[in-house]
Amino acid sequence: MHKKFIALALFLALVFSSGNVIAKDYVVKKIIDGNTVELDSGEIVKYIGVQAPDLNRKEGGSEFYAKEAVRSNKKLVFMKKVRLEFDVQKKDPQGNTLAYVYVKKTFINAELIKNGCAKAHISEPNIKYKDILLGAEKKAIDSDKGIWQEKKKDTEEVYIGNKRTQAFHRPSCKAVEKIPEKSKIIFHNRSDAIKVGYIPCKVCKP
Repeated sequence: MHKKFIALALFLALVFSSGNVIAKDYVVKKIIDGNTVELDSGEIVKYIGVQAPDLNRKEGGSEFYAKEAVRSNKKLVFMKKVRLEFDVQKKDPQGNTLAYVYVKKTFINAELIKNGCAKAHISEPNIKYKDILLGAEKKAIDSDKGIWQEKKKDTEEVYIGNKRTQAFHRPSCKAVEKIPEKSKIIFHNRSDAIKVGYIPCKVCKP
C-alpha cells in the first residue's frame, strides 16, 4: 500500500509540475476564426503555433482561404470535446489561453496546418511541437494545399468561377458543365479570382 501511494504521488507530481496537460474535457461552443475558439467555460483558446488567414482585416476584407480555414476548424472541433495541452507560456497579451488542442487522438494544431488552412508560426518559448508543426507545413506546401495555392502560376488562359459556391475551375473541369450561365464568371488569371475571395476547385486544382 505504501509503495502504491508513493508511485501515485510521484505520478501526480510529474503531471502537475509540468503544468502541461488539463485532463478535463471541454466542449467548443463557438468558432472565432481559423485558429481561435471559445469553450463552454467561456474561455477563449488560441492554438499554439498556428497562424490562420485573417478573417476580419480592417481593409480589403478576408485574406485568401480565411473562410475555408474557419469552416475546417468548425468541422474539426465545433461542439466536440477537446483536451488542452500547454507549453511554457499559457496566455497571450490579450489574456487568451494558448494551447495545443486535441479531439480524441487528432492533434488539431497540426491538422489545420497539414490541410493548408494555416501556416506554422513558431515563437519562443512555446516550441514543444516545433518539428511536428513545421513538418505538417512542409507537407501542405509540397502538395499545394489550401493557402499554398495562392501563389501558383497560371496554367490556363481563363478560369471559370461559380458565383454561388465562390469556387473557380479549369475550363475542362466537369463541375463547369453544371454551373448555370447566370452563375458563371470568367477570370483571366488565378490572382483575380483569389483577390475577390474565390477558392480553387478541390477536384481540378486550378
